[in-house]
Amino acid sequence: MKEQVLGASDRAALQSLIPLAGALGAGTIFALFIGGRRKAGFAVFEVFAIAAVLTAVGTTAYLCISLLHADKPISDRELTETATPLIVAVFLLVFISVFSRLRGSVERVITIGPLLIVSAVVAAVLASSAWAVEPEDTYLVALAILGVGVLMGLIAWGLGRAHSNWDRGAQLRHLKTLAGRGYLPEERALAISLPAREADSGDLLLSCWTRKGRTFLDAAGASRLQGAVDERWRAFGQAEARAPAGVAILLAVKAKRSLRVSTFAPADGGDEREVELEANDDGLFDVTDLGLV
Repeated sequence: MKEQVLGASDRAALQSLIPLAGALGAGTIFALFIGGRRKAGFAVFEVFAIAAVLTAVGTTAYLCISLLHADKPISDRELTETATPLIVAVFLLVFISVFSRLRGSVERVITIGPLLIVSAVVAAVLASSAWAVEPEDTYLVALAILGVGVLMGLIAWGLGRAHSNWDRGAQLRHLKTLAGRGYLPEERALAISLPAREADSGDLLLSCWTRKGRTFLDAAGASRLQGAVDERWRAFGQAEARAPAGVAILLAVKAKRSLRVSTFAPADGGDEREVELEANDDGLFDVTDLGLV
């Protein structure tokens, strides 16, 4: 393995890595402190990844300073190993950015998520291979990378549009099927108490189905109700909402294959009631006797 005295070019290379490592570290710290609130699981993952980035850039800076002060023969491998943690940090930042954009429904994440990750890997590989390009051809490489990005963006747009059209068509078919079986769509206010925030205006409205004097919720309506109940109680736990008031309080809703509803009646000595409903043959939950609407 070739060894060489730390020459002017090597010293310049090592010195240039230090501000680069500092910039990456500063950017990571900035992202850590200005980021919005995250759910617990993602927050832990993000902090873990950010700590890894900071450690990687710190390692590169430490190795650079150590080699500069040692001022003795170093191997090509040592020079490469010095920059390797910085490359790891760059890839980590790329993946943190990718995951921060995986928002929306589970179905959308499943559809677009793999393409986002593939796009990040392809972009990183294309950009990292630019070192072998002649300086006068760099603009061609930049245009080629942007072209690949546009192509993958068009693919993602097409997938998203197809997924949206499929969802819209499925919901429309479901609505027509229920209407053909005698169900009527209605919008009713929730008749049971929940914590209230200052930003909440009016009653919480539910999309229901009615037939022969009975009231039903479909899977989508039950899922929206679960989300609203969880959000209100989360705000109450963080002192951002007023306590619920009334003869009956809605504690929790769990909508999966069945619908589980938990209520609390302060007037009855703190009686807590939990009811689990199974969907009927039309995929609807009969909530008439629960007092929800």
